[in-house]
Amino acid sequence: MELNNNFVDFIQHHADTQGMTREEYVAHYMSENKSKVLSFDEYIVEKYNTLKEELILEGGAAGHMSHPFDEKDLTFADFKKIVTSGLQGELNFEEEPTEKTDGQNVFATVQDGEVKFSRNKGGLKDPMDLKSFKDKFEGHASKLVQDTFQFAAEDLAKALIKLSPKDLEVFDNGKNWMNMELIYSKNPNVIYYDRDVIQFHGIKKTDGEGNFIGDDNKSAAAIVKALEGVKANIGKIFTVIPPQIIKIGKDLNFDKNQSKFIKQIETLRDRYNLTDADEVSRYHEMWWRETIDTNFPDLQQDYKEGLLLRWAYGDKKSLNMRSLAKEIGKDEAASVKKFDKEDVKKKYKENIRPFEDLFLELGSIILKNASNFVAANPDKEMQRLHNQIRTEADKIKKGGEVDQVNRVMKELDRLDRIGGVESIIPTEGIVFVYKGKTMKLTGTFAAINQLMGIIKYGR
Repeated sequence: MELNNNFVDFIQHHADTQGMTREEYVAHYMSENKSKVLSFDEYIVEKYNTLKEELILEGGAAGHMSHPFDEKDLTFADFKKIVTSGLQGELNFEEEPTEKTDGQNVFATVQDGEVKFSRNKGGLKDPMDLKSFKDKFEGHASKLVQDTFQFAAEDLAKALIKLSPKDLEVFDNGKNWMNMELIYSKNPNVIYYDRDVIQFHGIKKTDGEGNFIGDDNKSAAAIVKALEGVKANIGKIFTVIPPQIIKIGKDLNFDKNQSKFIKQIETLRDRYNLTDADEVSRYHEMWWRETIDTNFPDLQQDYKEGLLLRWAYGDKKSLNMRSLAKEIGKDEAASVKKFDKEDVKKKYKENIRPFEDLFLELGSIILKNASNFVAANPDKEMQRLHNQIRTEADKIKKGGEVDQVNRVMKELDRLDRIGGVESIIPTEGIVFVYKGKTMKLTGTFAAINQLMGIIKYGR
């Protein structure tokens, strides 16, 4: 296989965004996904045809923040409630909705009177002091990434140590970590903020072994207020800010849009004669059963159940694929393995797409009714994004390689399905808490992030 440079650059882009080398990013990705250990070159070969299509995952130790459609234990009634409340501007179910910013993630704690840092799960158990953390980024391929993390660490090391013993209790002497986003105006990702801020998101509680055991989002604002009280919130480069509370207005087309989204939810619900009380996971199970029955009608039921567990629930142990030929016949086993290798990922996307499109479009509408973003000049940044997407996409459509043009067209189609270029807002999205789950509505961000990656790294 010929590995073109833009995919290698794609990996480098994600590594840079997370403040890692390519090798560190690969090791982190494989660790988080419990995969076998691969070298960078082996990883490139294995992931070449899969990563390009995936939804954006969160970086660093923070893990993946779910969209509502990722939460399979929510019911159809829950989906309706989120739709109605969002269009009413009332996503404050348990906490005020906040902005999801497009920066670089890092964790900090205070242990034995010293500020410590982490970028990944391993670092939560064995944290780095200021010198070690700065050394980690010294000589980074991107000087701006190096500056972002080193400057922020210096400001944080000076600031957090000034907190009172009472305020420091929130860190539990290094067990608990402040999750934060670094936004450095000289080192933007997709969105330009024109501000240098460290945005505290909240406390992540651990068991002392690097495993998360709870959240305390309210402490973010409290610690920022405490830093302001001792005049330590403004550092040499960065200003520490609390979670940015988003103001959401009621949608001007509330009745029309509510009716549209509710109808879409009910259409999905009714496909398999489900009820509002049913969890959405029931839909996905029925969808996969239908797919398996259609593609392998003569397969014995116990093997169909094994494929259901493998493809719908990610259980790859219940069905032994190696001994399949002996059990169901060579030809049938070959068909199953071919489907497993070539079609399952595409089928997963086909399965999730109506839910994904629904909530991405909902997010784009809610974000149009939102204000109080971190960006210093949201209107100006919005116009810049609109113009850049149009101009650069047109260039690629006219002079890009076939694969590049196809990928751009695919993302533009996705963008059109959820509101088009005009729906692009200068934010990564909204974070809200529902039934104890922290979720996000990102609108158009996933599509523009993919487009910007193609534009920036494509050749």
